[in-house]
Amino acid sequence: MREINFTKLANFQPKQLEAFKRLFQPECKYLLYGGAAAGGKSYFVRWSALALGMYYSAKYGIKGIPIGLFSEDYPTLKDRQISRIKREFPPWLGELKDTREEGYVFKASDKWGGFNILLRNLDDPSKYASVEFAAILVEELTKNNEETFDDLRFRLRYPGIPDTKFVGATNPGSIGHGWVKQKWIAPNSDKLDHEQSRFFYVPARYDDNKYIDPSYVEQLRSLPEKKRKAFMEGSWTTFEDQYFEEWNEGLHIIRPFIPQEGSLVVGGMDWGRTAPFSFHLTTIEKVFFNATHFYRAKTFFETYGTQKNPKEWSQEIQTQLKLFNLTLKDVSWVRADPTIFNKGQDMSKSIRDQFVDDNELWRLLRSANNDRVAGWSVMHNWLSNAPDELPYWQITRNCTNLIRTLPDQVYDKNNVEDIDSDGEDHACDDQRYQFKHLKWIDAKVGAISKSDKPTLPYAHPAARMIDGNQLPINIDKFVPKR
Repeated sequence: MREINFTKLANFQPKQLEAFKRLFQPECKYLLYGGAAAGGKSYFVRWSALALGMYYSAKYGIKGIPIGLFSEDYPTLKDRQISRIKREFPPWLGELKDTREEGYVFKASDKWGGFNILLRNLDDPSKYASVEFAAILVEELTKNNEETFDDLRFRLRYPGIPDTKFVGATNPGSIGHGWVKQKWIAPNSDKLDHEQSRFFYVPARYDDNKYIDPSYVEQLRSLPEKKRKAFMEGSWTTFEDQYFEEWNEGLHIIRPFIPQEGSLVVGGMDWGRTAPFSFHLTTIEKVFFNATHFYRAKTFFETYGTQKNPKEWSQEIQTQLKLFNLTLKDVSWVRADPTIFNKGQDMSKSIRDQFVDDNELWRLLRSANNDRVAGWSVMHNWLSNAPDELPYWQITRNCTNLIRTLPDQVYDKNNVEDIDSDGEDHACDDQRYQFKHLKWIDAKVGAISKSDKPTLPYAHPAARMIDGNQLPINIDKFVPKR
């Protein structure tokens, strides 16, 4: 790199050059480039891979340094990287080879350090478990889940090179939207990465690419508003695959509150030990507006995390409830994943029975209707706006994990009616269990269903109001007794 002007060779555009300079700053270890469509992302990652190989070889004098350049799958890798490297990289720098042992690899000439850019796809990240890379570059990073990033990150090390680098390039959306946004775009103070200070984001818009075809720009402008914002502006709030398009941060998020005495409180729970455990409570209240009435749900309580047993979670929930002047006796019921009621294959105690051993939380647990598509449909209804132009369902800002993950859910590729379950959907699942057992009444058209009698006994008369097959709500008649 001392003998050639690399940025001139790469012919970076201004925004790409800005990202390139950021990449080589000592404090930057994880760089994300892109956002909008047509920002020159694929070009940036392959030329950055070349630059890093030359840089490490010159700085540390190590031969054969491995640089990993990854795409979503082989067709994408071949189309966006292999074919372009053949045309763009000058022959005097090295040679692109298809080898039996390493697959496609760009082998730099000895003059430039003899480093190797290994071109790989991410259909199965575990196959790289024994490989080490001095740098890793991934295009369309949001096409991957966080586990893939963790697998690659573990491979980001090489003897003699202390300043390893990770480069991601992507648009908003897809399965990895949530975790990428969390790490680079809008870090959550409750879930900061242990290297958070080393994550940097350089956004790029379509108009940062002077080579873009004007007809493509017109295509982008013709898209629906949310897609247009994502593709033209790189918006991480609205994006192409967003499942809950009703989400509006300004309307759905409200200030925390303490429920009034006698409020109807119900909940949902999604069990997890290594995967997150998620527990939320919601109040249901009747609202009168313009000679009609409807019901508003307000989710106000959240417990979320990993690596605790049922007893520990029970204790934490009860401790948190005291902050709201509540006890478990103020809760009518909690709907949970039906699998927690099943014994283990060795006939060991079910998760529900493990809660029995500790305290009264088990008395509230009810098996939920696990129809995913129907459950999401109910949640769509509750997220919509009521006659007073506020959502039927609102969430207090202290429920940080629900607020973080709900708007980031994406469609399942094989079933557009469902959510892609490979994403972080635990908080959404517990709300699906809860809302599947709450009858949503569309006050705009007056759709009020007839009641069905519940079949199970409950500790509180209020629990009979909203159960079974989505019974209508009558909070005037039944309230929990403190």
